[in-house]
Amino acid sequence: MTLLTCQQRARSRILESTIRKLAAKKIRSRSEERVLCDSFRAVIRFYKDVASTNVDIDNTAGGRRLYRMATRGMLYLGGEGDVHRTSLKDYDHKRYGPYLGVSDGGSAAAAIRKASQNSPKAIALGFSDPMTLGVAVDAERLGGIGEVAVGPEEYINIRLACVGRILTSTNVGTRVNLRFYRRHPLVKVPEGGIEEAVHQAKQIIRKTFEPFLRPPGGRPRPLVVFIEIEGGSRRSAATRISILKGLAHYAKRPDVADSTVHRLGYQVRIGWGKKGRDLAIHSIDIASTAGIKEVAVSGVVRKQADEHLSQPGLLNYLASGMLGPVLRRANERKVRIHPTNRVDPDTVANHVWSTLHTARQMGYELGKYGLFPLTLEEMDVIIGKVQTWFSDWTAAPVFFVDQGLVSATRVDTNGDLVRGLKKWLKMVGKHRVPVVLIDTFEKAGSQPLLRLPGETKGLLTAHQLLDIGHLAERLQIKVLWAGGITLPQAYELGRLGVFGVYVTSAAASPVPVPLGYEKDPWLAALKEPTYKGVYRTKLLLEAGFLKERVKNKKSSKGLEKGVMEFLHAMKKGNEQLTGEKERALAELTIDGWRFHNPG
Repeated sequence: MTLLTCQQRARSRILESTIRKLAAKKIRSRSEERVLCDSFRAVIRFYKDVASTNVDIDNTAGGRRLYRMATRGMLYLGGEGDVHRTSLKDYDHKRYGPYLGVSDGGSAAAAIRKASQNSPKAIALGFSDPMTLGVAVDAERLGGIGEVAVGPEEYINIRLACVGRILTSTNVGTRVNLRFYRRHPLVKVPEGGIEEAVHQAKQIIRKTFEPFLRPPGGRPRPLVVFIEIEGGSRRSAATRISILKGLAHYAKRPDVADSTVHRLGYQVRIGWGKKGRDLAIHSIDIASTAGIKEVAVSGVVRKQADEHLSQPGLLNYLASGMLGPVLRRANERKVRIHPTNRVDPDTVANHVWSTLHTARQMGYELGKYGLFPLTLEEMDVIIGKVQTWFSDWTAAPVFFVDQGLVSATRVDTNGDLVRGLKKWLKMVGKHRVPVVLIDTFEKAGSQPLLRLPGETKGLLTAHQLLDIGHLAERLQIKVLWAGGITLPQAYELGRLGVFGVYVTSAAASPVPVPLGYEKDPWLAALKEPTYKGVYRTKLLLEAGFLKERVKNKKSSKGLEKGVMEFLHAMKKGNEQLTGEKERALAELTIDGWRFHNPG
């Protein structure tokens, strides 16, 4: 612990005095407001400079005083006040090994920081720069439901506890704030006599298209008007086709609509299970035969979808096994089928931007954003916009392996999840996204990400993970991995040379629920990272990385043996023996870094 120098204390007092005087004024002139903002920026910069060379400054009276001023400044400015160009995409994992992110709400930031600074790599190479240490506190509140977004207190506490020493990242949300367009115009063909019903429908179709046919500016606006046949199940298929054909023909009249941008769609309400699947397929056939190329579906939301609030696309109404045949038929008949509620991707993207912008303003090196429950086509629009807005920073989209992928033409889940993941990566690569996270959505009692030989649970084998990694590398994408990663799996991921991993349970131990989490009704205990847990995870990542890359065969074999002995001791629960094997492995890993020295 090093005290502030006399010069630093004097600088701190001057800034504090300026801020106190200006902040006390109820009304400030424009010039005074600028001075206050500049003073807060100066405090934050000063704190960062001091912290980067004095790692335990927060444990001194002067340091705590400076910390409080910096906290106040970040709240006032809404962030650090400076734009940072360095972000996680710049981390060189091929030289320095896999990056490690540890989820925490801020209470364990110091423990995570100290564990990384005492890691074998830090000792062997003497590096203290955050971009060589390659460890981050991942700002997340660990609630009963899983990882949730942090607020201003956590943002600031974590940033100031880490700045200049280790990296910071955050997940701004696993799911997006769904926003929908206004529902499309719907014309209902009433029950009763066909001639009168069709006549009524035609009049409504004409009125609906009218403002879009001759809008201000004179250029017709595109519009799809959907037709719903009331009591449709009581009308024969031939009758429904005849009605739709007649209305479609009417809509092509130049005095009614512009056939180049205006068309009709067919809307149906389906039930559950096989009946819902069969009706959806039947509706596709009817629409196609009538010359209509778009079908909108509504229905009763499935129980599984309701538990998640919503599912991607038509999974709200049909399980993946039922939806697959529907999408295949639509593809065969060249008909587009989708839910009645259509996602507005531009507005969703704007919401994503606002949360990622906060993370960047707070000085964080990475912001992850989940895109559940969107389809591939909806993600495509949003990722393209977000990457344009954050091209000089790292905004990482998340793919949830256990949820798979829904597109306009197929469902890739369960046995097809790897195919869906590859399709998603190719879409992301098109937008030149530098970093992505592959994770699991369900946390409690769910399948973990990785399945090692001899294990029964896990969504991906090491071979599949390596295959996905090779594709990502060809697309110039760096992949972060998360989802129930254990210590043995951390070693395996280190051996595979992945870009980085995120861990929670492997580095944490249960602690009593703190005051800030007391409202969470299903939280019996809080998982808080410990120095020991973080250190051991980092140790195994480094050992795995070096085992496959040191040119000295003796060192490589020694690392493998050291890891096996360490993990065996842990499994036996002998803490004294585990500590001995841990120290031995750390020495081997330090030697390994000297052989591998990236220079």
